[in-house]
Amino acid sequence: MTAQASRGPALLLAAAMITAGLGMAVQGTTNAHLTGVISHGMYAALVSFSGGLLLLCLILPFAPGARRGIGRAVRAVADRDVSWWMLTGGIPGAGVVIAQVLTVPLFGVATFIMSFVCGQLVGALIVDNTSLSPGGRMAITLPRILGVIIVIAGVAVSSAGALSYGVALWAPLVPLTSGVLTAFQQAFNGHVKNAACSAYAATFTNFVGGVLFLLVIAVIVRLTGVPISGFPQLPGQWWMLIGGMLGVMFIGFSALAVGRLGVLLLSLLVLFGNLLGSLIIDIVLPVGAAPIGLQTYIGIGLVLIGVIVTSIRRPQRWAGSHD
Repeated sequence: MTAQASRGPALLLAAAMITAGLGMAVQGTTNAHLTGVISHGMYAALVSFSGGLLLLCLILPFAPGARRGIGRAVRAVADRDVSWWMLTGGIPGAGVVIAQVLTVPLFGVATFIMSFVCGQLVGALIVDNTSLSPGGRMAITLPRILGVIIVIAGVAVSSAGALSYGVALWAPLVPLTSGVLTAFQQAFNGHVKNAACSAYAATFTNFVGGVLFLLVIAVIVRLTGVPISGFPQLPGQWWMLIGGMLGVMFIGFSALAVGRLGVLLLSLLVLFGNLLGSLIIDIVLPVGAAPIGLQTYIGIGLVLIGVIVTSIRRPQRWAGSHD
């Protein structure tokens, strides 16, 4: 395959990840509103994630290739070609939804995205430099480190604007932590996808694990005495339930693209879509108590500079004549 022919699919994957990043920004808004209707964020997270699993289950009877992919994934684990803990990618995925329902109502989508991506880039640097990366190990270079430092500075500036409106100091750390864990989720899902030869299988196992994890947490919350309410309102507020479907798109595209793009470059493309979507949403349909101010724009500018710096040098395998 020539370098020019190789760039075609890569550009399509890049566009898909930007779209997935845009969808993630919308997901944060829908999940935040869902939390406002249902009595507790953990219940909202479970409903959102369950919506994604329901969509995958509805597709399964009509997709024989997807069923075969799930079978190959099960055999790969049974034969120890894939470690069983690679199937736990749904837990970090559930953590993203938990972070959304806990923090987006506090400081809006833009600050959430900034903190989340900061953690994701740090996690991506770690994952890409280990055997966990589905596309092969990528060395940590000076531009990558410098770019991530600039991104962290941008997140700090943006978060400072939110903190000035009384947001708790711990709040930005929640999406940051979930971002770090998401880098590992993408690596795990990439390995499952490669073993099963199916992005659907990786997405399905991801959602099964995430729903089971959230179900346990929701039961614990219910046992503490927190009631469940708001469900009668949901049929009239159907748009609050699309978070799970957007999650399917994000996880599916990530599983498909991570082996080709690497975790760090994938994260940067998602960041672009995140920033575009979150700015539009926070301007048109604000959620958090902290409005968009000068700090937000300065922070976003620093993040974009960090993206450019991080992308100065690409791994040699990108310049080759084959995958």
